[in-house]
Amino acid sequence: MMPGMTPHAPSATPQSTSRRIIVTGCDHSYFHLVDELVASIRDHADTPIGVIDCGMTPEQVARLRARGIRTITPHIPDHAPRRAIRNRPSLAINISKLWLDQMLPEFDLIAWLDADTWVQDGGALEQVFAAGEGGALAIVPEIGAKIANLLGVRWICPGWMQIRSFLYKNASRARLPFHIRKRIGAKPLLNAGVFCLHRDATIWPVLRRWQALILPRRGMAFTQDQLCMALAVYIDGQPVTFLDNGHNYLGPWLLDESTGQLANLFFPHPPVGIVHMASQKAMRGGLENTMTIPTVQGGRVALNLRYAGMRQFRRHDGRPENIPPS
Repeated sequence: MMPGMTPHAPSATPQSTSRRIIVTGCDHSYFHLVDELVASIRDHADTPIGVIDCGMTPEQVARLRARGIRTITPHIPDHAPRRAIRNRPSLAINISKLWLDQMLPEFDLIAWLDADTWVQDGGALEQVFAAGEGGALAIVPEIGAKIANLLGVRWICPGWMQIRSFLYKNASRARLPFHIRKRIGAKPLLNAGVFCLHRDATIWPVLRRWQALILPRRGMAFTQDQLCMALAVYIDGQPVTFLDNGHNYLGPWLLDESTGQLANLFFPHPPVGIVHMASQKAMRGGLENTMTIPTVQGGRVALNLRYAGMRQFRRHDGRPENIPPS
């Protein structure tokens, strides 16, 4: 057991008739985000929730358990880099993602939501569960409304370029052979911030086989979950069900003034289902930190994208500030 990680007895969370659970994980510094994630889930569903504890304080654990949230000891396989986890205990969260079927054998359907996500539309959460019912990996590929190059490249000279995608770079760091890097290098990243799997899905042992190969290699603990999922799907042909980007929305950000909700960039701008604040470090750290985003109606508004930030915005009638175009 790593420092700061305490084994927890199962909490008295009532069993769901459908035997499904939503799982996340955090240390003490991300607890405020998990607290908001739990509140956002409870706005829509009474599904059991579990939190992998990678360094929460006793008071934080007690607060979760008082709300019927189970706390879960991370699973750290023998091949995990012990020194890296001692220095950064939260790495055990990403490692544990690939062991959830064994960590939670009493549940049939397991949905994972990163600590920096929150649920805006309960229908999206139901669709995530529905997509995982049949045994396929239910996940969002990063090919949606992001305003960015679909494939990272570095131009060397006219007609020549170097692939710089997430999957190619990480497969290279893991020292995977070129024929594998070639097959996955131009494929979309499968974002492991939101996914769902049935406990009996065939992909679990395949994920762990790749993890056992990749994890001991230096610097791979943080990114190995997404790389393992891509390898299991693109190399081993494990079944996958792609969800649209509204189920794990990373931006670009847009507000619908008529509803006070974050909206999808794609017309007709439906409400975002699950908000993911990856790369939004300042906003994750404090509600006073905002960013200026456009609105469906043509305005501009300063928002903090967290669950608490959006609730605060709506409490003030959801009226956008008069912000001139940049």
